[in-house]
Amino acid sequence: MIRPQPSPRRPLAVAAAALVGLATALALTAPAVATKPSPSPSASPTGTASGDKPNCVKADDARYTHTFDGPKGEASITLTNGPLCPGEEQELALVSYVAPSAKFAVPQYVLASSVNKFTGVAEGELGVATLKFKVEVPTCYTQVDFVFGSKIIDPLTDTSDRYGDRKVGSKKGIGSRSEGPAAWYNGGSGTCVAVPEVIASSDCDGGVELTLVNRNGNAAAEFTVTGSSGFTKKVAVRMRAIEKLQLTPAQAQDITVTAPGMKDFTGGWEKPEDCQEPEVGAPEANYESTCDQMIFRISNPEDGTTLTSTFTPNKGAAKTLTVQPGRTGSVSFKAGKGLTVTVTGDLDSGGPLAWEQPEDCEKGGVGGGEPEEPGLPVTGAAAGGIAAGAAVLLAAGAVLFVVARRRKIRFTA
Repeated sequence: MIRPQPSPRRPLAVAAAALVGLATALALTAPAVATKPSPSPSASPTGTASGDKPNCVKADDARYTHTFDGPKGEASITLTNGPLCPGEEQELALVSYVAPSAKFAVPQYVLASSVNKFTGVAEGELGVATLKFKVEVPTCYTQVDFVFGSKIIDPLTDTSDRYGDRKVGSKKGIGSRSEGPAAWYNGGSGTCVAVPEVIASSDCDGGVELTLVNRNGNAAAEFTVTGSSGFTKKVAVRMRAIEKLQLTPAQAQDITVTAPGMKDFTGGWEKPEDCQEPEVGAPEANYESTCDQMIFRISNPEDGTTLTSTFTPNKGAAKTLTVQPGRTGSVSFKAGKGLTVTVTGDLDSGGPLAWEQPEDCEKGGVGGGEPEEPGLPVTGAAAGGIAAGAAVLLAAGAVLFVVARRRKIRFTA
């Protein structure tokens, strides 16, 4: 019997099948640690998926811890769950006041303040975690407050706002977002006082600038300023501050400034030595004597300056005349024997000016003499010639009368 011969490929196929079966059995019986899966994303300590980018919070959800030393005027605050998200911010302020008592009392005035803020940061940035504050504290009674927000109340009075729950460390409200000591202080010793002073500076136009100073005081100063023409004004100057007040020429002739704790200041406008006289047209001034008046006139050119002069007669009340540029003004006095007038001010006569009676005033008028007796009438052939001569003399007399009535003597500035 002849048996068939096996194919040379069959043993190979059988071997391959056996290997596959062995591999499958090994896979089913291998331990779990034999493979290491790829790492999956996990949350970082700040809660981000990437592990290297910090989370952020809104300002309303931010939480803090703080320190506070009122007598030294120092404070700090740390953001504990930040940073703030982009576009978010939180302002804080430390402020010191001058107070009237070691316990809370008003009014209080700000001596110093410091404002800073946390701001949102871009993704991947850490931002500022802690803010530090320091202010000057007065050496007298004081109050120091550490508050959320940048609004400073100045002064603190019976009717002003209060910080309330804005104070860091408050039990409720925005102040409760920070853990730490109560961040407000009342204390100090000694009553606060102002140290006021006045500096006056005259300009070349007749005005005065007052500089009201409270540079060295630790309380506000209250100045009362009075001037000419009924001017009066009260000016409050806070500590370490300066206020300026400009008085017009009409107000600056006679000035008094008073303030508690200061010797009264008195003074007025004084022409500075370095003033340059303006190049303007010269005014023209003159006077004339008529039969019943003494008249003074001032003509001020267009490019002149305002002129003010006083006319004082030897009997009767003085008169003051102010003439603007481009204008003409006049004053007059009733004529009388012995009348003199002295001009002072921007224009000065240099002494008294006397009224002189014109020669042809009416009979019996001011300074008139006794009437002359009438002469006998002239008749005959000479009457015509005499009449013609009389007409000539009459015309000449009329001219002289006009000239005599307008006697002018110029005086200048």
